[in-house]
Amino acid sequence: MKMLMFIPSIAIFLMVISPGYTKAENDKYLMSDAFLTTLSPHIGNAVVGRYGELTQYALYDIEIISLERTQNGRTFDFNVVLKVFPFEKAHNYIGADTLTLEVLPSGVNITNYKHEEYK
Repeated sequence: MKMLMFIPSIAIFLMVISPGYTKAENDKYLMSDAFLTTLSPHIGNAVVGRYGELTQYALYDIEIISLERTQNGRTFDFNVVLKVFPFEKAHNYIGADTLTLEVLPSGVNITNYKHEEYK
């Protein structure tokens, strides 16, 4: 009798779990969005440091220009170049900012910040 209840319970459990897993598996932005979310506090601090006040940017607008290891082999030291598009009010873009980040197990450092005005 317990086995008769166990099998349908497992089947229902798998049906409920399966769609969520499939959705995550098919999300082409999953890894980059998780990566940018992790870097967001560092990006935000750099943008505020550049403009001297809270300046908005959208994570979905950030472009990952390059991501590379700084050493050969399977090391965990990376250089990341991002393009951020800060804006004021209702997405009035200020320009395009290119940030270079050094990502290490010990933390993240902004090594270069270049602002380009929109023409």
